[in-house]
Amino acid sequence: MRKIISLIMLLIILLSFGLQATAAESGTIDISPMWTNLITLGTTLSIDSSGKATCTGNMTQNLSNGTCVLVMNLQKLDSNNTWYTIATWTKEGTTKCVNTTYKTVSKGTYRLSVTGKVYNSYGNFIESGTTNSISKIY
Repeated sequence: MRKIISLIMLLIILLSFGLQATAAESGTIDISPMWTNLITLGTTLSIDSSGKATCTGNMTQNLSNGTCVLVMNLQKLDSNNTWYTIATWTKEGTTKCVNTTYKTVSKGTYRLSVTGKVYNSYGNFIESGTTNSISKIY
């Protein structure tokens, strides 16, 4: 009985190697950037023991005569598991936008949603991206 079980286990292991090799050979992977002119976009959120939320967003863009707009939304999770915005801050710049703000919060689950927008020298919208911080519970 042990020999049969060992033989079946060995057969399963051998077959799984063959399947992995076949899957790797048949797939193609195209790697491309998420954005063309928006180079970095980041967000961090921390909440201390007194309920003071520190919200930081940052972005850089690579258009030589362009501008950037950083929009930060502090969001709270409601009882229906839906995020709603409780505070919004906006920062404008040329190639880089960094903003750190503070907000006192009540008990709950929070995240910071950051959107970076890139405009050309004529003020025309070029592209945007959004990222969210890790959720924090206070």
